Amino acid sequence: MSTSESENVAFFDMAVAICPQCGIPLVESGWYGIDMESDIGCYGCGENFNFKKHAVDRATLSVTLSKNGKIKRLGVEEKTELE
Repeated sequence: MSTSESENVAFFDMAVAICPQCGIPLVESGWYGIDMESDIGCYGCGENFNFKKHAVDRATLSVTLSKNGKIKRLGVEEKTELE
């Protein structure tokens, strides 16, 4: 991806899990949810569950920022296969 001098690109590792109680998809930082195997609380039903056990997808997002740090574009940089 090419950017001009007025843009910077940052990256965000994110993952998706489905709440086992109510089925709402939740997005969390990949390192926190999968690598740390963290328990999280569902914002829909309030159930606590292990994010890694219910993860369905993971990707690195590219975040294109303007010179003053404002988000301009988001894109999927790379998909990561879950084990």
